[in-house]
Amino acid sequence: MKTIIKNASRLVLILSLATTGFLINSAAYASDHETQCFNDIQAKTPWNDEGNMNWDAENIKQLCEGTAKPAEPGKCFTMVRTGRVKWGTANSSTDWDWKNIINLCSGTSDAEKTVACFNSGVSSGSDWRDAILTCQRALSGKTKSNTLNWNQ
Repeated sequence: MKTIIKNASRLVLILSLATTGFLINSAAYASDHETQCFNDIQAKTPWNDEGNMNWDAENIKQLCEGTAKPAEPGKCFTMVRTGRVKWGTANSSTDWDWKNIINLCSGTSDAEKTVACFNSGVSSGSDWRDAILTCQRALSGKTKSNTLNWNQ
């Protein structure tokens, strides 16, 4: 009988440790994505037209925060920075301020979807600032209050 109780106690302890480890690993998982994103960008992705790849750590953290796919925030940033995205109507510039690119691409898990959302917003007549805000809300899973409907 003592052996059964002792084995049952061990089993409970093992299950408790396994569950705790799973919860810790789940929380660390998101952090691992952000760390990998950070490492993929720092000293590898230029943040300006001069090719400077030495990022301020806080800027990369903001860009990577919340991503589920570490390569996507950097991919989004590069797509926008290299002139593939106009920040307004057809006649507008493709020259973006890096801070605005970070705001658009922050935490994205799908660079192409983020850029498509932005393009859809501005082509529908929305101000670029509203388009960034709307795409951030729509694609990050954050509250969608005060978002614009591009199809109106």
